[in-house]
Amino acid sequence: MKVRYKITLAFVLLTVILLAALCSLTYYITADQKKTEFDRRLLNRTETIASLLSKLPSNGYQVLSKLDSSTTNLFAAVTLHVYDSTNRNIYQFSKHSVDSFDIDPKIIEEARRKNVVQTSMGKRDIVAVYYKKNQVPIVVVISAIDEYGRKDLNDLGISLLIAFFAGIILSLLAGWLFSRRLLGPVEKIATTVNTISATNIEARLPESGINDEWNKLAVTFNNLLQRLQDSFELQGRFISNASHEMSTPLTAVSNQIDVTLQKNRSNEEYLNVLHSVRADVEHMSALTQQLLNIARTARGGMLSTESIRVDEVIMELPALLRKISPDHTALLFFDNLPENEKLCTVNGNYELLLSAFRNIAENGCKYAPDKTVHISLSFVDTRIIVQFSNHFESLQPDEVEKIFQPFQRGSNAVKEPGYGLGLSLTRRIILLHKGEIKAEVMDKDKLLISVILPSSFSGVQK
Repeated sequence: MKVRYKITLAFVLLTVILLAALCSLTYYITADQKKTEFDRRLLNRTETIASLLSKLPSNGYQVLSKLDSSTTNLFAAVTLHVYDSTNRNIYQFSKHSVDSFDIDPKIIEEARRKNVVQTSMGKRDIVAVYYKKNQVPIVVVISAIDEYGRKDLNDLGISLLIAFFAGIILSLLAGWLFSRRLLGPVEKIATTVNTISATNIEARLPESGINDEWNKLAVTFNNLLQRLQDSFELQGRFISNASHEMSTPLTAVSNQIDVTLQKNRSNEEYLNVLHSVRADVEHMSALTQQLLNIARTARGGMLSTESIRVDEVIMELPALLRKISPDHTALLFFDNLPENEKLCTVNGNYELLLSAFRNIAENGCKYAPDKTVHISLSFVDTRIIVQFSNHFESLQPDEVEKIFQPFQRGSNAVKEPGYGLGLSLTRRIILLHKGEIKAEVMDKDKLLISVILPSSFSGVQK
């Protein structure tokens, strides 16, 4: 069943329950009020009759009969009975003989015990009152049918029934319109999403600006689409740049071989060509290895993890940098080491984490005028912070935001060999370890790269 139908059905069901309760309550209260009012009128009539009997002589029943005959229009099918202390019916009146009936002696006895008894027999209401103020104690029993009240209740019931079904029809219409208006934004979202594809990823859902669930859903979808668009664009640039970088050495190798094969050459010339081809192949092999490393970390991969001491990883960097170039220098600063050495550990892959730190440190040394990178290790609560800082030349501040993108190299990297993949791979490795990495320019000529990793021993405070 569609959600629109479910909402409409729920709306109608709720309306039916409320209308049924309201109509029933209205009918019940009105019926009770009419019965109470009719019984009060009957009780007043008995009091009037008792008061007259106390003032009339013993043969005054004829006067009372004439009086009752003239007031029968006040009640429908009225009957009147007066009983003495021996339950003898000393007076009886009914306009029509068909209205006459015998009073149950139990009602009379109950009236003597309770003074007033109100009961009913079918459509007929009965009131029995015991009077002791007369010379002879009597029980006056009057009964009648509330035809006007029943007619009013019948009319009220018909009106309530009409209102009930009219309310159901209106609630059905209102529920349908309400569900249509409520789910309208969802249909717009579904329609827009159906038009979005890889070639139309820039389309966005309409945002109402109202702080409700539908606008929140649209904003969430738009944020997702923006991330997908950024990913597609990054992937497109990556493939384009990778194709270009791969095709350059392949073209160079192919051209050199073609030129060499055009005529016979000396051994020295062949050796020179082979050395040149070998350099191009090594260049292509290194690039391929970088691309494979990025692909390996793209979705997390199947990595073996262990508990790693971050300070031990950092202490390997100076020796690794000297192997790359003798003039590369790494200065280590360990600040506020925690008493609990387990706070220095992270869950991850040692080789990948070492590769990430080496890439940052190597870049710092490569582009620093003094070939020196400063590496500091500090701890804040359960976070491990590793900072790499170095001075730079000719790096533009707006280039800092792009250094973690594949094949992006700064203006100061023109003379240095590389592919622009090291920091992109580093960022993937840090994210793989549930950390974060950011770069910023300090004092106009100093680049600071911060790596924040969660400690694997997060349950312990420093």
